[in-house]
Amino acid sequence: MSAAESEGVYARLPNGEAFLVHAYLDANYAMAEIAECFKLGRLEEHAGGIILTLTRKELRDLRNLADAYSFDYDAGFIEMCLDIYRASAELPGESIGFFEGP
Repeated sequence: MSAAESEGVYARLPNGEAFLVHAYLDANYAMAEIAECFKLGRLEEHAGGIILTLTRKELRDLRNLADAYSFDYDAGFIEMCLDIYRASAELPGESIGFFEGP
């Protein structure tokens, strides 16, 4: 399975191309848990699935919460949070949408 076909969290580049932000390590966590556990972002239902939109402030908060709670949550969940934060540094805009795929 290539990166483009991996089950995980994706974002879109400015040209509209989807790229893999985090490949799921196991089935014990999901992207929507960021909004549920950390009360960050906005979940929106679209035809293609759910999009989690995070502002720049929420992305910084996500990094800080992932660090603070790294022993309290699944390691894959924490890694996903940190991967989302790291990927956001490469993307423009005041808020960034993430979605699950492929």
